[in-house]
Amino acid sequence: MSPEQIADERRRGRLAAVAAVLSAVLFVAAGIWSGSLSSDAPSRNGPALLRFFDRHSGELIGSSTLRGLGLLLLLGVTLHLWRATKARRPEEPQVVLVMGVYGPLAAGIGTIAVGLALAHAASSFVNREFQTIAAADDAFRTVQLIGLLSFSGSLALAFWFVKGCLDAMRIGLLDRFTGVVGIVIGPGLVIFSGLFQFVVPVWLIAVAGLFIGFSYRALPPAWQSGEAVPWPSSRAALSGTLEDGLRTTPNGEVEAVGAGLQKPDEAELAAAQQERRKRKRRR
Repeated sequence: MSPEQIADERRRGRLAAVAAVLSAVLFVAAGIWSGSLSSDAPSRNGPALLRFFDRHSGELIGSSTLRGLGLLLLLGVTLHLWRATKARRPEEPQVVLVMGVYGPLAAGIGTIAVGLALAHAASSFVNREFQTIAAADDAFRTVQLIGLLSFSGSLALAFWFVKGCLDAMRIGLLDRFTGVVGIVIGPGLVIFSGLFQFVVPVWLIAVAGLFIGFSYRALPPAWQSGEAVPWPSSRAALSGTLEDGLRTTPNGEVEAVGAGLQKPDEAELAAAQQERRKRKRRR
């Protein structure tokens, strides 16, 4: 990459960092809001649950909208990281870009649509003359069909997190910790979505720091050089530290170092040899 391309990438990185921070804030706010709402919701009672959602339709739509907007803002993160990876790894497959675009759009729009559909279904159910269990089941099935859009987006995002973070880590754009956490987030979004809603914001804040040139550790050199510079493994880093602490002879033998193990200089050796000769002559 040329210096102009690196400078342009850094400008885009600042915008992507803003999107990442806003997305993290929205995820946290939506998680707290939906958590307080679901803690009071009745369980295993469809009609009662719909009546509860009707009474709290504002909170339902609000929390769903915040989460949906947070997912949509992920588009800035996925696009920037893919472009940076593609610039350093030309063979990066296009499917990563497709999943990185479709995932946030489908998951974000689907999440907002589910909140609106659930609020509408709850209102329609409450206004019915006969509020039966069968009618409640029909209302939930309609919402679940709309939720397929959000679920497909979550699957696409899971693929992007695994593949995108793995490739970015291989060429040095993500350090080991950030890359591994991103890979774990992928299946976590599908299997344990409630558990990972507070893990994703932490990862987004860390990635935002990388985008603007700040990191809790040393900034990966791949961002500065514009080339693929794989992050050294823990074993390689440990080997480098050990080699720095040892000196070797020309034959490859390890030479002990330390204040008490240093070799005497030539003058001291000559004096010691003369002293030994004098002792032999006296004998």
